[in-house]
Order: sequence, then C-alpha cells, then structure tokens
Amino acid sequence: MLVVVIYCSLLIACSTSIDPPNGMVSWQLANTTGTNLLMTVYDNVCRRSYFRVAVQRSRETTIETCATPEGQADIRYRRRSQKMSEDNPWIEAMLSANQALLVR
Repeated sequence: MLVVVIYCSLLIACSTSIDPPNGMVSWQLANTTGTNLLMTVYDNVCRRSYFRVAVQRSRETTIETCATPEGQADIRYRRRSQKMSEDNPWIEAMLSANQALLVR
C-alpha cells in the first residue's frame, strides 16, 4: 500500500505543467469548405499535436499554441480525414495572435 501511495505522489509531482518561455498565441482555424472538417495541427514550438480538431462548415475554431520569440505561432497542419499523400501534405504556417488560417 505504501508503494502505491509513493508511486501516485510521484506521478502527481511529475504532471505539473511548465509555462512556455514565450507564452501562448490564440489564433483561429477557419473552415471555408462546404463540409465539416477534422484537422490535425502540430505545434512546432512546443512539439505538441492536436488531433481531430473539429471545424464545422463555414465556422472558426480558436486554437492556442506556444509562441515563438517573435510572438507568433509556428505550426503545420493537414486534413485528418485523408491519409498522408501528395494530395494531403503537411502545410507549414506562421500565425500572429487573432489571425485566422483559412482551410480550403
């Protein structure tokens, strides 16, 4: 029993989050297509993936990612519903705060 308590307290101590050095950036992912989309977004700064970001038809979804020293979001993205291919490559983007990325 003591081992379980020690193990749980170690896990709780390790799960504390550390703020990114340059803060976070909020930006919008906008769907300009006629259908609902599932997107995969990868944060190049914090090296974090956002799987299955749902964006309804003709709507925007706010995403918050880590900022570069210049205060921008450095991301790559692609459609989740399609396999990785020449028709669905990873696309790199740099976004400022409150900027919208239009997906077509």
